[in-house]
Amino acid sequence: MTYLIHHSFAETFAFVGHSTGCQNAVHFMKYGEKTLMEKVKVIALQASVSDREGVMTGPNYETDIAHAKKLQDMGQEEEMMPRSAFWAPITASRFLALQDIGGEDDFFSSDFSDEELGLRLRHMGQRGDQNGMKTLVSYSGEDEYVPATVDKKLLLERLCAAMRSQTSPDVECHSNQDSVVSLFIETGNHNLSNDDGDKEVFVAAVKELLEGALN
Repeated sequence: MTYLIHHSFAETFAFVGHSTGCQNAVHFMKYGEKTLMEKVKVIALQASVSDREGVMTGPNYETDIAHAKKLQDMGQEEEMMPRSAFWAPITASRFLALQDIGGEDDFFSSDFSDEELGLRLRHMGQRGDQNGMKTLVSYSGEDEYVPATVDKKLLLERLCAAMRSQTSPDVECHSNQDSVVSLFIETGNHNLSNDDGDKEVFVAAVKELLEGALN
């Protein structure tokens, strides 16, 4: 962003996040540099699923979490996890961020209470209040990385409600209800490759928000 501002005179930005990219976008809008966050006018989250919920029922989950925490307790959190723990090379600290309950990347888990989701996500609505930013949350009805026990439509409603919730105790306002838009794609899978037309529905929704931001 800084490069584009200085070399291409960029003034307005939009983020489109897929899967873990959704966490990247949400994390940036919470901890990013203020002057850069102010320039973000659209955030589109496609497949904002919980990394840990999809693996918690696996046979080695507890063992792997315990191993990562042991490394962390010994000050060795940048050591690598065993090959069997993850599909790619990963440090203990990153493993815990993704897969521990309340980890740094644990934004979208359905087992959080409404209050817990609000604490993790309400800054998105706050950015809408402050900067006029719009957030699109797109969820797929057949996302293969979401446990079958999760009511996806209900979770989408809860995620959006959390983003719209009161921004913080010392801010006397509630987020603009229009600042967060939900999109449920009934036949969609995780990357919208399952059914003809699914990706077009998402692209059309993003296009609408971009047009609004530029007008």
